Amino acid sequence: MHIVVDALLVYGEFSGVQHATLHQLRALLNLEMRHRVTILALEDVPVETLLGKTARPYRVLRAPVRSGQRLKRLWWQQTHMARLLANEDTELLYAPGYLLPLRWDGPSVVFIHDTIALTHPSLCRRGNAVNYRLLLPPSARRATLIATPSDVSSHDVVRHCGVPPERVRTAPLGVEIPPTPTLDTIAAARERLGIDVPFLLAVSTIEPKKNFADLIRWFDTWKAAGLPHHLVIIGKWGWGYQDVQRALARARFRECIHLPGYVPQSELPPIIAAAELLLMPSRYEGFGLPALEAMAVGTPVVASNQGALPETVGDAGLIIPLERVLWQAEIFTLLNHPERLQMMREAGLARAAAFPWSRCAERLCAIFEEATALAEPHTAPPDPIA
Repeated sequence: MHIVVDALLVYGEFSGVQHATLHQLRALLNLEMRHRVTILALEDVPVETLLGKTARPYRVLRAPVRSGQRLKRLWWQQTHMARLLANEDTELLYAPGYLLPLRWDGPSVVFIHDTIALTHPSLCRRGNAVNYRLLLPPSARRATLIATPSDVSSHDVVRHCGVPPERVRTAPLGVEIPPTPTLDTIAAARERLGIDVPFLLAVSTIEPKKNFADLIRWFDTWKAAGLPHHLVIIGKWGWGYQDVQRALARARFRECIHLPGYVPQSELPPIIAAAELLLMPSRYEGFGLPALEAMAVGTPVVASNQGALPETVGDAGLIIPLERVLWQAEIFTLLNHPERLQMMREAGLARAAAFPWSRCAERLCAIFEEATALAEPHTAPPDPIA
C-alpha cells in the first residue's frame, strides 16, 4: 500500500501537534511493515533532517508552499492537493493534523487531536476557530476512519462532528524515553535557567487554554504562604497572552517567576528532571504530552481534571479540579510528603514506559489497513468545500 502523509503542519518552533506528527512519522518509518510511505512537506522544511535516520526508506514530496504561508497552505490543500494525490497513485492519505482535502475521495485516515474549536472556541485563536469550525466536521465525515489520541477526544468527535462511533479509533500518543539525566546535565540545566533553588515547572505554548495566568496568581499565594520554590514557565508566546502579562505585572513575587521562552525538545529532559513538579492547570487537553514527558524522567505530575488529562496521567500523578483553594492545599501537602513524591516518580516512570511511540505507530498501521479494507463500501457524504 502506498501511504501519503500530509506533514504540512510541520514547521517553525514546534507545538504539541507538530511534535506528535514528527514522532508518529519516525515511529512508522522504524516499524516493520510492507507499506510504501511518501511524506508531503512544505518547500522549506528539512523533514529528512528532522526525522533523522529511519529503518525504512521514504520519499519526500514538496508542496508549493513555504513556512508561515498559512492561508496559502489551507487554500492549496483544499484546491490542489487531491489532484496531486491522485497523480501519485495514493492508496491511503493519512492526515495527522485535523483536516483532509475535501476533494479527496480515496481512502483516508484523519487524526483529530481534539475538538476545542467546536467545544471551547474562546480558547482558540479566532482564525483557527473559524477555520476548524468550517473544515473539521466535514473532514471527519469525509474520512474513511478517524484516529484520536484519547477516549475523551473520540467521544467529542462523535458528538460534535456528526460521525458514528464505529468510524472512530483511539491511538494514544507516545513518549520517547530519554537517557536518564545525570547530576551534571541537571546542574547545567539549572545554570541555564539561572536558578539554584527548588522550582515548579510548566511547559507549553503560552495561550489561554494552558491557564498560566491562574497558575501565576496561585503561585503568588503559595509564595506568600511560605513556599520556597520558584516557578518556571517554558514555551513560546502564542496568542491571547494579555492575561498572563497582567498576572505577571501584578505578581508580588515576580522575581521568582522565570519565562525563558521556547526550548528545543532535545534540551528539555534535564530541565524537566530538575523540577520538583510539572504543573498542568489546563482548561482543556486532548491528550497532554508534557505529562508523559515529565513522567519519562521521573518528575511528578500535577494536572487539572479537564479534557483527557486524567486519562493520560492515570494513577501516576495528582489530578486536581480547577479551583484555587484545592490547588493551594494539595500542592503544599504534596511538597511536604517526600515519600508520596517518590511513589509518584516511580509510578510515572512505569506509566511512561507503557506509552512508546512504537505502540502508537502499530496502532496507526492497523487503522490504515482497516481503512483501506473499508474504503470500497464506504461512501462519504458530499461535503462542500468551505
